[in-house]
Amino acid sequence: MMPAPDPAAIFQALALGVTGDHQGGLDALQPLVDAGPASTFALLASLAETASKEAREANGPDTFYGTVVGPDGEGDIGMLPPPIRFAARFITAWANRDRDTAHALFWAVVEPSDRNGTSDLSDAITAVYGMAVAAAEHLVLEQRRKREGTT
Repeated sequence: MMPAPDPAAIFQALALGVTGDHQGGLDALQPLVDAGPASTFALLASLAETASKEAREANGPDTFYGTVVGPDGEGDIGMLPPPIRFAARFITAWANRDRDTAHALFWAVVEPSDRNGTSDLSDAITAVYGMAVAAAEHLVLEQRRKREGTT
């Protein structure tokens, strides 16, 4: 069983991101990262859940998601910068409920980042956070439109 990260910290971080304070949001998540790999994975899973929420709710539970790159979908995921590539793959794996792939992707970033002292893990977290914030912004706009009766 995966440890559950503090939802208040994640909601606060997303709220800060939606209001434009991305660094404040990332700072709010830092204690979850500092708690170790299990907490960091749970954090990324929570962010991926947010990022994929709309797609998962719009489709059936057996829907398989892929990664579309570029406006025409003809791009190669290998063209993306590594943090964006990780975020796209991790969120897609999570949306597909493919925990094995999500874990493999996570450890493929964590182990070399820890071993070599690189920013790869923090860059990956930042990319997943950015996609979750974008999804949360969209959800906020949709809720506002519903309240105001506009489309």
